[in-house]
Amino acid sequence: MEPTRQELQRAPRMRLHFNVHDPIELIEMTLAFQGLGHEYQSYLKSRFAELDPKSNAAEVKLYITRIESNCILAELAPALPMLGVIAPVLADINTVHDFVQNTAKAIRWLIGIAKKRGVTPDEIPYSKRRITNLRDVVRLVAKNHNSNLGLAAIRFEETTGQDHAVLEMSFNDSDCHRAEQGAALALAALDVREKADKEKVLMYFYQTNIEDPKAGGRTGDKAVISSISQEPLSVYIIPETDQQKVRYVLDDKSHNPLHTGFVVDVNIENDRQGRPRIYRVVRVHDVVYDPPTS
Repeated sequence: MEPTRQELQRAPRMRLHFNVHDPIELIEMTLAFQGLGHEYQSYLKSRFAELDPKSNAAEVKLYITRIESNCILAELAPALPMLGVIAPVLADINTVHDFVQNTAKAIRWLIGIAKKRGVTPDEIPYSKRRITNLRDVVRLVAKNHNSNLGLAAIRFEETTGQDHAVLEMSFNDSDCHRAEQGAALALAALDVREKADKEKVLMYFYQTNIEDPKAGGRTGDKAVISSISQEPLSVYIIPETDQQKVRYVLDDKSHNPLHTGFVVDVNIENDRQGRPRIYRVVRVHDVVYDPPTS
């Protein structure tokens, strides 16, 4: 049973406000919503697991309860399509409050990394997935002059019938620009952590219809690295930033994807006979477009 609109509007919500004035690309807005939505949902699932480790945390869903076109403003409400142990978490404004507070803390950490102009892998307390998600959130504001990112925890007051912000956080375009720089530094540091079997080799995809990478970076396609094997092998692209880069290039209809090379660092998984069977791409250095044929 799905929650009703009235139930969602009375639930604790997170307000996301991109106060931007210049035109923005649709894909950038989508990535920003996806990034924060994934972080929010992951946080709720972790709270769910604390209450009942045996329960199905995948049932937690996010719903948009309000969206405005004046700048970009949306409200997200968590809900579970059934009653149970998760209900107190979803009805607790402290859960939303803590998420907003933790997200703001992570953004401030990224700003600090940019000011330091460097970080070592051991100093990074966050996963690559979380850093990538936060980068996508702040990037939208970082590219727009005189803009702001707003995060708030919203509670519905039964006595007044009105919403009330119990916590509000704001970052200007300069803050977001530094946070984006900090995210780039942190992701680069984490990429260095994994050593490759072969560095800066040229890889061509054997198939062109890749979908969004699955768990572990699997594209579902095969690629050829002629310096290793002439056979097309299955590919896993590990860094999430590189997954996005590869998908963007191969989805570009202005060139033939089969004529597009990627300079990559890879680990090679062999079968029982010692023959290469899987490429694990740990870094994408560059994209090489073959010259057009006349």
